[in-house]
Amino acid sequence: MKVGMIFRVAFRNIGRNRKRSVLACVSVGVAVMSIVVMQGLVDGMMDNIVRNSTKNDTGHVKIASKEYFEDIESMRVDYLIEDVDKVVEVIDSISELRGRVDIITYRFRFPLLIDFKGNNKVGICVGGDVEKEKKLFMLDRSLVEGRYLSGGVFEEKGIRYREVILGKKVAEVLGISVGDSFSVLIQGSDLGIRIPRFKVVGIFNTGINLLDDNLLMISLDDAREILGAGNGVQEIVIMLKNYNDAKFVAEKINKVLVSNGFDTIKAVDWQSSGSFVANLQNVLMIYGVIYFIVALLGAFIIMSIMMMVVLERRREIGILKAMGMNKVEIVGLFTIEGTILGSIGAVVGSLIGVLISIPLSIWGIDFSSSLSSMNFPMDNVVKWMITVGGVFGAMVLGIFVSALVSVIPSTHAGNMKPVDAIKSI
Repeated sequence: MKVGMIFRVAFRNIGRNRKRSVLACVSVGVAVMSIVVMQGLVDGMMDNIVRNSTKNDTGHVKIASKEYFEDIESMRVDYLIEDVDKVVEVIDSISELRGRVDIITYRFRFPLLIDFKGNNKVGICVGGDVEKEKKLFMLDRSLVEGRYLSGGVFEEKGIRYREVILGKKVAEVLGISVGDSFSVLIQGSDLGIRIPRFKVVGIFNTGINLLDDNLLMISLDDAREILGAGNGVQEIVIMLKNYNDAKFVAEKINKVLVSNGFDTIKAVDWQSSGSFVANLQNVLMIYGVIYFIVALLGAFIIMSIMMMVVLERRREIGILKAMGMNKVEIVGLFTIEGTILGSIGAVVGSLIGVLISIPLSIWGIDFSSSLSSMNFPMDNVVKWMITVGGVFGAMVLGIFVSALVSVIPSTHAGNMKPVDAIKSI
């Protein structure tokens, strides 16, 4: 029997019991719809975490001394990039990076101990370009009291105070308000102890516990001065227009750095940084297995229905075999029937999944109650992320699994002997 004829017979057989066919389509459709919606949530959460983690911590590409990367958790400020302007000049000369780089900025990141009226708290201070950090940390948008940094220095009664903004939870724990001043204990670039004083000009509330409960921000010049870093910097942070280009960009930068004699520093992309978000990406493989299991559960209905069809049509199978259809054609006929049912369900299910995900991608869902006790670099409102590849992949997975489970009853039909099949009814 020709392939075209097999397809026509398969379509005709699907219409013989419409209720059963609809049930099969619905089961696959619900499974594929669930995959599309679930995938949108997972991709949205990952994109959320990657965006926050890279702009607040790793950057898409970070350049620092090799010794600094070996002990990055300690945030040591004695490993500095001294000729920083020359390094940036070399990076700007790389033709392959033109059109890929969005922001290049300098940062210091160091631990400190805050002391205010007998109350103490450990925190993390970031010193950066106050204007460029508006596009990264974006703390100017999260201020609930006071104002953003101007980089100025106050002097009262012969004591110099530098501007600082801090997280709302830090302020609450210490009882600090805008206008208050306090001392911090830090280690300078010479490894000596320093005790600079700061005046609070603003308090921010980002909704990200990791920031609100730990972070203080000062200007780059203030960080250099209190650390005794001179013109050096601890980190050069590079943000790209597409964070998926990070590995390519880091490789190009490292080649140029070595060729220009910068052997003591290197560039590391966010995926190779060993950070929380980089390790979290490995979890995505587990979700792939979950999606397959969901599709398999939906397709099991098709296998059950196809097995019922084979048993009901044993006489018909015997007659077809007696008329000359071979085993391969019989198996193909029933496999095509199951695949068609799965395809209809997968297409409809993916469309419904997209329709459900669209409003969720616009407004999102507020997970603040669930995230309140977690230190995830993630916004409280998570928006679904819809991609053509993700939707198409869910659809193909539904069709593939439907075809796969249809092979079992189809093989059973193909193994029937014509005489036994005809006599069975």
